Amino acid sequence: MKGESFLALLAGTAIGAALGVLFAPDKGDVTRRKITIAAKKGYGNAVEKSSEIYGKVKEQTSEVGKSITSIKDILMDKGSDLKEDARKKALEQLSRLEKALAKDNGGEKTDPEV
Repeated sequence: MKGESFLALLAGTAIGAALGVLFAPDKGDVTRRKITIAAKKGYGNAVEKSSEIYGKVKEQTSEVGKSITSIKDILMDKGSDLKEDARKKALEQLSRLEKALAKDNGGEKTDPEV
């Protein structure tokens, strides 16, 4: 939306300058001077507006970067929790398996490397 407004401003400036030339009651050198002044003013407005838009985009980009970092940190913390939970569950399952194997072997300890 803002980009469209900026283009509309530039188009309006160009159309206004063209109409000014067509309907100018002044001599050519006076008209050219007025066009130069209007063009400089339009250029100044364009620079100001583009700087403003750039600043807003830069600020929003920074905020998005901070949000991404925050989400990444949350996921890293959750990932660590999930890894720890998975490790605990795997150890519990191994313990149950050892007990089941020991029971099947008549209470003998089994060598897990065999």
